[in-house]
Amino acid sequence: MQLWAADGERGLMRADSAGLCRIGPPCGALCAGWGRVYCAEQHRCVCRDREGGGAVFDLPLPTGVCAMTMWDGRVCALSSDADSVTAFSAHTGELLCCAPAGVYPRDLCVSRQGRYLAVAGGASGSVLLLNHDLSLLREYRLPGTVCGVCCLRRCLLALCAVERGNIETRLLRVSPRGTAEEVFSSPLVPSCLCPLPGNGCAVGCMGRVLFLSAGYKTVGALSCPCPVRLRPTRRGVLICDPCQGTAALAGGPVLYQGSAPQDAVAVY
Repeated sequence: MQLWAADGERGLMRADSAGLCRIGPPCGALCAGWGRVYCAEQHRCVCRDREGGGAVFDLPLPTGVCAMTMWDGRVCALSSDADSVTAFSAHTGELLCCAPAGVYPRDLCVSRQGRYLAVAGGASGSVLLLNHDLSLLREYRLPGTVCGVCCLRRCLLALCAVERGNIETRLLRVSPRGTAEEVFSSPLVPSCLCPLPGNGCAVGCMGRVLFLSAGYKTVGALSCPCPVRLRPTRRGVLICDPCQGTAALAGGPVLYQGSAPQDAVAVY
């Protein structure tokens, strides 16, 4: 396994059995697939070969790319600066389409069946469901700022920051018909969200990562000063914490120790 980390200070780093090496300049978001790693640098995305780390192609992108994901042979990149999502071919880098995506959007994911892309619309207070051509399929209006989204078997989860005197966490389950139900709350400030095996989820908050069952009961927690990205891997949840300078498996080893990792991907 390789661990690629987007360190805001040290650059694009790769850790594997051979050790730690710097591959490229700092970047803000990553995703991996097809034997390649896609790295959102300033004003562009660079596709790199996973073995040597060399650039295969690059293409211009808006600044402020905060999240990327693979979807049916394409890469979708979400920009919080441009309030947009861009899709390009994972094979050639050809720009395919671009669409608006809320106000300071924060996260995106692909539905379990691959039918749509869900975008956490940030300060717009919405979750957007987009078709393959990034046209709008549906929009759900939710309370507060939507800072995370994940697709489970029969529903969609949205992580919201709601101000009630203080900023608090609200986790909403959205049915296919658009009905939103609050299933979990916490007085902590929310940051990120990811699915777990068995239809549970992990909720990142300032100071802690909470693990919820399929019934949205807390079944575990880890102290973590600033979890900015949670990613499911074959070995568990990968947690990026720039305050500690680490990318580590939940309850497991530290896979990367650096300065300020904003994102990381495990490449097998």
